Amino acid sequence: MNDTKDLTNFAKDEALAYQLYKMVANKQKKIEHRNTLNAIAEQEKLHLEKFNQELGTNITVEDYSKRKYKRYKLIFKLLGSIFTLRLFEKGEEKGRVKYAKYIEAYPILQEIVNQEKNHANQLSDILKDEKLLYASSIVLGMNDALVEMSGAIAGYTFALADTKQIGIVAAITGVAATLSMASSEFLSAREGEHPHPVRSSLYTGLTYLVVVTLMILPYLLFSNKFVALGVMLGTVVTIIFVFNLYTSIAKKQSLWKNFGIMVIIALGVSVVSFLIGLLINQVS
Repeated sequence: MNDTKDLTNFAKDEALAYQLYKMVANKQKKIEHRNTLNAIAEQEKLHLEKFNQELGTNITVEDYSKRKYKRYKLIFKLLGSIFTLRLFEKGEEKGRVKYAKYIEAYPILQEIVNQEKNHANQLSDILKDEKLLYASSIVLGMNDALVEMSGAIAGYTFALADTKQIGIVAAITGVAATLSMASSEFLSAREGEHPHPVRSSLYTGLTYLVVVTLMILPYLLFSNKFVALGVMLGTVVTIIFVFNLYTSIAKKQSLWKNFGIMVIIALGVSVVSFLIGLLINQVS
């Protein structure tokens, strides 16, 4: 192994970590969160200095990968602090595995590894993000929309002849179901002494409405109802995957297990509804 080259790359990774924690820290509204992230950033800077001592180099905090920094910055803007910090955690876990190979030759790495492990504890309060407080509301809205509406739209596809008709009927059903879901979530949250029942119901309702809109859209864009059905089901699978990818990182849950369960449920209901629609169409 090329120890010097690998340790130089490790040092540059520490410079990148410093810049990333500083970036997230500067966007925090709570002073205690900002202070925690700045403290971690300074620790990453100390790690860089230790690498410099071992290597006899003068790598600075400006010697980081600009490409990786831009990628993380985009992720941060799109998905927020908690998702980005979870990615940082994953990166540090991989880094510790790499460092472990060199601990015998460079004992100072053991101290760095121990400090990196402690970052998860330091970040615990920040990772209790508001988005996760309302995650159950979002999941409820998305699951119900995917299961109920995919089934309903699949049934309408065979029961009705025209894609525009299917889209209009599905839209009416979707709006009514959105209001019903939001109201039910409000009552449930209030009974459960949720701190913000109105906000919880809004998360549920808006999630439901967005998902329903994406599912109806193919019927407004395509004239062939079976093509629209195929695109709609593809949209359902895509939504399920994207959501589970987010929660698998943000909440450290299994991606493929949760994805598989949700796909089976959503598509299973769609198939049954499709067959019922086919039966109604044959009878009529």
